[in-house]
Amino acid sequence: MANQNKSNQKRRGRADQKPQNPPEKPPKKGSGLAIRVITAVVFVPIVFACVYFGNWALTGLAAFLAAVGIFEYTRAVNKRLEHPINYVLAVLCALFIVGVMKWHYEYAMAALLAVLIIVFIAEIFAPYHDVKRPIATVFGMVYIPLIFGLFQAFEAIPNGKVYIWMIFVIAFLTDTFAYFVGRFLGRHKLAPAISPKKTIEGSIGGIVFAVAGMIAYGVVMEQVFHLSLPIVTLIIVGVLGSVAGQCGDLAASMIKRHCDVKDFGKILPGHGGVLDRFDSILFVLPIVYVYASFTFGYLV
Repeated sequence: MANQNKSNQKRRGRADQKPQNPPEKPPKKGSGLAIRVITAVVFVPIVFACVYFGNWALTGLAAFLAAVGIFEYTRAVNKRLEHPINYVLAVLCALFIVGVMKWHYEYAMAALLAVLIIVFIAEIFAPYHDVKRPIATVFGMVYIPLIFGLFQAFEAIPNGKVYIWMIFVIAFLTDTFAYFVGRFLGRHKLAPAISPKKTIEGSIGGIVFAVAGMIAYGVVMEQVFHLSLPIVTLIIVGVLGSVAGQCGDLAASMIKRHCDVKDFGKILPGHGGVLDRFDSILFVLPIVYVYASFTFGYLV
């Protein structure tokens, strides 16, 4: 009888035990890469088409990047502000800047000054006042929509699309080869407090391949499109653009680290947000625009 009671207790004990959840399967190797590739396959042709067709298509691209970019920036910065930036105001101001630059890119400074006034008026009449909020907002306007809006300024330059492609060539080659050279040859940290994985060797590798890419791009321009630029200027813009692109990457990393966020967003699966993918382009774009302003005469 005692043995039967013990066996019943054991059965009840086993019945009372909750079934354990099976261990989660680790993500398959390469799944992250597959997502990145799929996103690139979808998004790259859209960017290509916007640049190729230009005009309102290019404006649409600039407006999309500016609106999403300022939204991501606002969400990150709000984590550090006692009184958050208004998302609607930020996005509307960003679109206003891009729209004015479409009307005439030379009015960009006037648009920025108008936004500065609007932002501070909004702060004056806000229930709570915080000088950090309008300062952060205006900085975001310079950092994101003002620069993305500059894409439209290339349409006023003869053969402006030739220069727009340079932006992507420099940024892509710098990002790609800085990563691979740094991964296999990197020994010395570039900016450990901001981005611990970046190395001096990777940075140099990015510059070298960006310059090589610009020289190759110049050869293609001359052989296929019968347009030529002095090779010395291509080397110079390759170096300056690559350095600027890496600074843009580090600047975005510095903002993310300060705001304690891993990525700015998730709109581009596998890549993060617009600012995660276009952080280097934000700094390369003005360099190439200045270069185009001084060298377009060679292409006429």
